[in-house]
Amino acid sequence: MALSKGKLASDILGVGPGGGGLEKLEIWYKSGRLTETIEALFNPSEISVSRSVNWQTKKRVVPGKLVKSRGARAATPVEQDFLSVEPATLKIELFFDTYEPHEDKWSLGKIATAFAVPTNPFQSATGTDVTVHTRKLASLAKVQPESHEPPRCVLKWGGIVWFRGVLQQISLTYTMFMPDGTPVRATAGCTFVEAETEAEYRWGELHSADVAKSRIVKRYDTLHSLAAEEYNDPALWRHIARANNIINPRMLKSGDVLIIPPLQP
Repeated sequence: MALSKGKLASDILGVGPGGGGLEKLEIWYKSGRLTETIEALFNPSEISVSRSVNWQTKKRVVPGKLVKSRGARAATPVEQDFLSVEPATLKIELFFDTYEPHEDKWSLGKIATAFAVPTNPFQSATGTDVTVHTRKLASLAKVQPESHEPPRCVLKWGGIVWFRGVLQQISLTYTMFMPDGTPVRATAGCTFVEAETEAEYRWGELHSADVAKSRIVKRYDTLHSLAAEEYNDPALWRHIARANNIINPRMLKSGDVLIIPPLQP
């Protein structure tokens, strides 16, 4: 009978649903000028991503057409008018464990040695305070002094980006303690909301049916910098140059109004 390493780890830690296994999730985010990473354990069978689309429902009555049973006018099938698309949300439960006493024969370290289970990134030779890790996670829901907003996060598993967004809600539950009261095991229920930067939003606009936009040239603007902002690629500056009959790209003047053409498919 094959032994599931992730399932064994989840059974030892006492987390995750029956039949599930634990994997390592990485959360990347900017802290000032540095890129920080938070590592957490999670069960891949418990990831939930949802998105809402807002429609306005309208009912129209057909003039002169009556319903025989009630004598009322019959309604045509409802019409739907599109309003907006809400940001996607991801709900996930994360696990942190720093408990590994030597005398416990069922500790994750001893099981890992016997069955080659991947090492728990949080555990050391003795139990340590798990809040070192949970405080770092909770800081994602706090305003950073440099940006004046919570950091934008990138969630990765196995090198694949699963989600980009901000932490909207977090609920921490501590489930195991050392004799001196030090918490060594915790579960974090997290909700992330999709978030786009201004450049990403503009990039999405380029693929819509909107007419060309315009930009007022500011000091230090160049065609390359405008292409980087509008198209997310400075190499596309010629699209702006052609639309504005610009021969010398160095002759931009502050206050000039430029047409920003949408990219063709």
